[in-house]
Amino acid sequence: MSNDWRKKFRELFLAGVDRQQHGGQSPATMFEPAEVEFLESIGCSAQELFDFADDYVHCGDVNYDDVEAIQSVRLDFFKDHLKGQPASRPMSMDDFPAKAAEVDGIPWLPRLIVKARAKLRGELPADLMYG
Repeated sequence: MSNDWRKKFRELFLAGVDRQQHGGQSPATMFEPAEVEFLESIGCSAQELFDFADDYVHCGDVNYDDVEAIQSVRLDFFKDHLKGQPASRPMSMDDFPAKAAEVDGIPWLPRLIVKARAKLRGELPADLMYG
């Protein structure tokens, strides 16, 4: 796959932002079936893009370049290591270390490591966002 996905991904992110600003949506209704199919083809779920658009609109703590960079890493892993196959199941919230867990005095680090690996494998639970 060439970098053509970037243009379509940007368009969908901006459409998601616009849809959020005009009455909000749910992850299940924000994107049309063909849009969801495209997202799945690049290893992204409608939930993930919904979360980024939602945080962009309501929290102002997301910028598109970071969203694209995260998706680029995920796409490479999805193609190269997972051979384009989605995860068989998402992880459970109970599978993640507690937020209070530390490594070498660094709070959250054990949780962030598990979360990053789950993101790469496409195993994040719907109620947990990476980014």
